[in-house]
Amino acid sequence: MRSRLAPGMPRRVAATAYPLLLAILAVALPLIAAAPPAGGTRALSSAGTSTSVAFGLAGQSEWVVAPQTGKAGGSPQPGSPFDLELTVGRVPSGARVVTVLYPRLRSRFEFKNVVHRGPRGTALARTAPIPLAGLPADPRSSGAVSLDLSVVQSATTDNGTRIGLSCAPPTGTGTCTGVYPAVVELQSSSGTVVHRFTTFLTYVAGASAHPLELVWVVPVDSPVSLVPHPSRPTAGIEPLTTGDASALEVLISEMRASAVPLTLDVSPETLQELRLAGPNGRAADATLAELSVDQTSDEVLAPSYVPVDLGALAGAGEPTEIVAQMAAGATELHRLGVETTATPSAWIQAGPVGNDISAGLAQVGATQLVLPDADLAPTTTATNIGTWASTFSLKLSHGGTTKSVSAAETDTWLDGQFTSLRHDPALAATQLLADLAMVHFERPNTTAVRGMVALPPSEWVPNPTFDSVLLAGLSQNPVVEPVTLSQFFTSVTADGTRQLATTGTGPVLKRSLAREVSGARVRISNFDDAVTGHPPILSELDDLLLASESDDLPASRQAEGVSTVEGVLRKQLDLVTFAKTTFTLTARTGWVPITIESRAPYTVVGTLSATGNKFVFLHTSRRHGMHLDHSTNLWRVDVDARTSGDLPLDVTFASPNGQLVIARRTLTVRSTATSVAGIVLTALALAVLLVWWARSWRSGRRRRRLRRAETVGDGAATP
Repeated sequence: MRSRLAPGMPRRVAATAYPLLLAILAVALPLIAAAPPAGGTRALSSAGTSTSVAFGLAGQSEWVVAPQTGKAGGSPQPGSPFDLELTVGRVPSGARVVTVLYPRLRSRFEFKNVVHRGPRGTALARTAPIPLAGLPADPRSSGAVSLDLSVVQSATTDNGTRIGLSCAPPTGTGTCTGVYPAVVELQSSSGTVVHRFTTFLTYVAGASAHPLELVWVVPVDSPVSLVPHPSRPTAGIEPLTTGDASALEVLISEMRASAVPLTLDVSPETLQELRLAGPNGRAADATLAELSVDQTSDEVLAPSYVPVDLGALAGAGEPTEIVAQMAAGATELHRLGVETTATPSAWIQAGPVGNDISAGLAQVGATQLVLPDADLAPTTTATNIGTWASTFSLKLSHGGTTKSVSAAETDTWLDGQFTSLRHDPALAATQLLADLAMVHFERPNTTAVRGMVALPPSEWVPNPTFDSVLLAGLSQNPVVEPVTLSQFFTSVTADGTRQLATTGTGPVLKRSLAREVSGARVRISNFDDAVTGHPPILSELDDLLLASESDDLPASRQAEGVSTVEGVLRKQLDLVTFAKTTFTLTARTGWVPITIESRAPYTVVGTLSATGNKFVFLHTSRRHGMHLDHSTNLWRVDVDARTSGDLPLDVTFASPNGQLVIARRTLTVRSTATSVAGIVLTALALAVLLVWWARSWRSGRRRRRLRRAETVGDGAATP
């Protein structure tokens, strides 16, 4: 489910600019190099605008109705004119306009060639040079003039403002309906071609009994951009720029003004940011809510919070994230009053598709899938009948089983026209409408209901001119009938079974990133259990993690986003700390006061535990449930010190289930008490010392007596 805003905008992934430039060059260069059409001058780009000339298409009649046969006795009713609205700026003095019509296109392949290289061959008709200064101002387009041409079925030759299809007998076949290339030339007064562009004239006999059904999936989305190191939790997701918000507001306003049924692929995260962008953004959200009420007119698909790749998440074993994405998306849309299609609804996959998407579709409850045509195996049926314009059964193999879903493809060529001519939006919308008519005329009389899904590429930028021209061209279109996606799957004929191309391998989420996402989800869930009430930080963390999974972001930016989530969560946990680190225990048995300080603006609940092999914990009190609803929270733990000295006491405050550590610290308990064992040992040591001293004293005294006796005896024996 996709949509993007402009490359180069702050919320746009910069890497899209390079492919966009290549796409523009791929269209423009072949046109510039094309061979000259009849008239001998070199063909210029159908979208080109000279640096010295301002001349282009502001609008036109998207179809011309053939003259209608009048009632009996009445005169035939004239056909509708071919009205060209031309923008006129810097043009040479005396400039003239000439319109050159080329033969009806036989296939969509020819149509693509004309878009790429310009029309070839002999022209059917050419108007006379018409002075630009003599054309009336167009009342619908400021700065434009109106050129009305009369379209006839016979041949004409430089006949004023009449232009002939050359389809009437005897020179023509009588088959006039179809798409005709028309080259509009700006000539100088001398007849030199200064500028030209190629548009298309769609000629119809009336409203078709079997029109081509079209689903225009309108993305209402701005790509996610994350702030690497947000200063606060709410700043983790980059807000919408003024330009982004304005583009979305105008787009929603245009959809409200149109009666064309549309299918809206919205991003709840974008609508959330749009609401924060100001009063105009809030008004746009309210308008979108009004549009969603009548699902038969405009429908809103049930979205994920941000565009995600279902196959990548499912293949990485992240069903929890898929459920979380859908739940967050539904919650945000409910808050805004936006109603979505009932479950099960269709899922639109704009990127590569693999078989893993089967599990993802089951997670979101989708039984219908829209996927790019490039991801499907080729089929000969499309070659035989022209453009594939049917639904089909898509086989998906996953986990050893094969399942089938009802599917439809988006047409790469059709979708590319949303972005092929950015500098000429009116011409781009006209070209897209002519392409749809061309698909219809490939099989105009089939009774099988045919249809196509138009999904703008990721780099599409809502443009008021493009949008208004396309919406006006789809309104009451005689050969194209706009429908919603739900109506499309109900009415368009199913045609066989198709399979994914080659191995059907889609994007894969790196295992390391998947582990990081899972780890962050578990930590956020545990933090949720540790917080009472519903403080904003809970939804902010959840939104930030979900936004990190957006496939707007490359894998490296997704990993950075998850890291940012962890950083924001860590800052929240750091609001809870242990206060004093050293305590003195003067007796062998006593209690240690433990103080937890909380600077969190919400109540934190959890379990406080104390451990240490130098203590015996009394009364099983080393685990204690606490509510930190004050800035200072006290708990006493009863202990019996095994010894004296500085003893380490490890304290931990964790979530109620113990899986998330909120705060941890090692405290020091200084024990100064003396134990009984120490006293006994000291007494015994003293007694031993006294006995030893007494025995030593007595032994010394006896030796001294003996020495004196010996001395006296020696004296008596002397003569």
